[in-house]
Formats: sequence, structure tokens, C-alpha cells
Amino acid sequence: MRADQAAATGPEMLVRIELKDVEIGMFVHAFEGSWFDHPFWRRYFRVETQEQLDRIRNSDIDGIIIDDERGRGPADGREPDAPAQMQRAARAPASGRGQGKAKPVRTAAVFSPPHSPADEASRRRTGYVGECRRAKRTIDRTCAAVVDMFDDARLGRAIGVRRMVRLAGTIGASIERDSKALINLVRLKEKDEYTYLHSVAVCALMINFARHLELDPQQVEDLGVAGLLHDIGKVAVSDQILNKPGGLSKDEMRSVRSHPVAGYRLLASSPGAPALALELCLRHHEKVDGTGYPGGLKGDELSLAARMGAICDVYDAVTSNRPYKRAWTPCEALTAMKQWEGHFDPVLLDRFADSLGIYAVGTLVRLSTGELGIVVGSTGEADEDVVVRAFFDCAMLAEIEPVDRAIAPSAEHPRIVGRDSPSFWRFDDWETLRARLLAPPEAREAAVGEGRPIGPRGLA
Repeated sequence: MRADQAAATGPEMLVRIELKDVEIGMFVHAFEGSWFDHPFWRRYFRVETQEQLDRIRNSDIDGIIIDDERGRGPADGREPDAPAQMQRAARAPASGRGQGKAKPVRTAAVFSPPHSPADEASRRRTGYVGECRRAKRTIDRTCAAVVDMFDDARLGRAIGVRRMVRLAGTIGASIERDSKALINLVRLKEKDEYTYLHSVAVCALMINFARHLELDPQQVEDLGVAGLLHDIGKVAVSDQILNKPGGLSKDEMRSVRSHPVAGYRLLASSPGAPALALELCLRHHEKVDGTGYPGGLKGDELSLAARMGAICDVYDAVTSNRPYKRAWTPCEALTAMKQWEGHFDPVLLDRFADSLGIYAVGTLVRLSTGELGIVVGSTGEADEDVVVRAFFDCAMLAEIEPVDRAIAPSAEHPRIVGRDSPSFWRFDDWETLRARLLAPPEAREAAVGEGRPIGPRGLA
């Protein structure tokens, strides 16, 4: 919970109620259970329509937490119970339904606001470390299950799709708690486990991406399962070829390129495999310009799942250490992927970058300082730390002397507020301006000496 939300929610305001007691006009503060169990992405909203009410009552959750100051309260209006009840409601699903009427609960012990920015930063670090521990256990369990799945496939046994569905749900719950913990950890792969952890990583990236696109919960779950299953066809390819440090021969390349069809056939014979899993398995090596395989599909011939999968698959591959290359940083990966014209859907690639909070070199961003800047590279200190070259004051609508600012996601200020649009600011010849800003200092000074303007048309 953000500090401003905590501060606005006092001890007497949060109430746990069962689904049958939810009414129009109530303000939802939290759902119990996994986010796979309810049909909403928003954490906080007012129930305003009968459709919303029906969707809540028909979901698989046990209860919800409402804020009776920001919306309608429960009918019985009893006094709050002890803080421990709020802890149970907030941290774990209830044991079952039908356990009585609405139970108002105190929340000061759980949701009290931090006393200072330093306290808030400490709380975030502690929460992240704790989630990393949970994420590591989830990764280990899932990786072991993927190893079992590959072994079963090699022996001709049925693939345990139901087990993959449960594991995708666990990964999704981790991503909801902290999207960076599991995604960052799963990038740390050893040579012998790459194929298996790559499947876990693509699952996590697909879930995170799908949530960012606000797809419905069933699609999110199916895409997560698809990520776990997308490379199952590699059981037909020898490990010697998969881990070969040098270039592949024509026969070896033919063997590698057979894995999407081999995987599709395996999944097609496996009961319960989602249609999206079959689609992703078959199409994750297609490219939007039609040069991919196995079908050479292009543009609108490719489904959303195929285009998402191509991005997630390549991103994890290039950000992982391989026998033939070092891992790229996220910034390096996104920068390179944006330059591979025809490989990926460019709009989806930007949305993918947004879902991870990662910006490629050359991206125009707005900073919390009130400036526009362009991402010029990584700081080298942490994978997600970048350098932004600020060059325009949004309040003054005027250019400023370019200055480099180190941006760390863990810092409150300065930070990237979000991607911005060059067309909105009506910059003269944005491509030329971007190239000049990305150039070394001496080249920028030469451009200024020649009197080339960098300000936007009609705004300065």
C-alpha cells in the first residue's frame, strides 16, 4: 500500500465482509486470496454497477475488505474487532465461506503509515527482500516441475498440464506482490538449467506483460501456462546442440528449428492444454516481417499471444548468460530489440518495456524533476539503473543545457515518471535531435555552434 493510501485509511475504516454481503456503493480496498481468483485488476474501486456486483459475488474469493469511509458500510455496523483479524484477512485467504456476518476490523497495527521517507524506504527494502526469498522458493519448485515435465515428455508420458496451471498461479501471485523480485531472480541461470529456468522466466514475463495489457484473468493464466510449456519441443533436440558455444551447422539448425512443431504435437495430445499454450508453442519464433519459423507468418497473421511470446522469449534469452555470449542488461536488451526492425511488433515492444519499467537508449522520458530527457545508457551499477540526459524544462517550455542524471528505480527522486511523446511536444525533426543528444559532448557543442535549434515548434 502506498503511504498516501495508508494515511487516508484510519483504524476504523476497513471492514471484512463476505461475498453475499457486498452491495453497490461499497468501496473495495482489497480482495482475499490469489489475484487469479477474482476478475478485477484494480486494487481500489467503488462497486457502481450490477455487473460489477455480480462478478464479485460469482468469483472464487472468500471475502473482501471494504473501506466504509470511502463508500457504503456493512449493514450491521458492529464495533471493530482486534488487529489480528485484519492481519489474517489481509495476508491469507479465509478458511471458508459462511463464517458469519461482516466483521469490522482495526487496521492500525497492519496499515499504519510510515513515520518518514527513510522508514518507507526501509519498509520497501524489507518487503522486497522477503519477496525475493519467497520468489526463490517458487522458482526452485517450478524449475523442478519443469524438469519433471521434460523428463515425462522424453519418456512418452502425458504432460501434467494441471500442475503447470497451479505453478503459473503461484508465479502470478508473486508477481502481484512484487513484479521485480521473481523476474530479476529468474534471470540468474546456470548453464545446465537454462532450458528449464528459461521456461519459468518466460512464464513470469508473460504474466507480467498480460497484466500490464489488462487482459482478462483467464487469458493471463493461460499465457502464464503457455510460457511454462512453450519450449517443450526441445526434448526432441539434443543438449549438445542446445548448449553448443559455436555456430550451428545446417543440420543442427534444422534440428533446433523443429522444436516448435514438435512441441505443438506434444501439447495437442496432452489433455487440458490451453489453446493459447499450443499457439505460443508453435508461433514464438515467428517475426512480424514474415521471416520467422515455422510458418513464416507476418503482421496481423500473428496472434497477440504469438507477438507477446516472441518478445518475452528473446528478451529472456539475451538477458541470460549463454555459452556463446554474456548476458545483456535490460537496457541493452531493449535497445537492441528496438533496432531489429521487422522482428517484433513495435507497439507491443514499447508496452513490454513499460511493463518492466525499462527504457531503451533513445527513449524520450519525463522526469520527476519536471524535465524531459532521453535515455543514453546504463550506469553500470545495477541492471535497471540508467542515465537520462535532461534537455528540456516542461514548466518553462524551454530548452536547458543538457545534463546527465543517474536514475535508480530504488530512489524516489529523480525518477522516470514515464515515456513521453515527441509529437506532443512538436519537436523539430525529432530523429535529428535524438541523434544529437545521443552524440558525444563535442558533437553536441558543434551542433549548437552551428545554431541548430533543439526546442519544440511553437512552444518555446
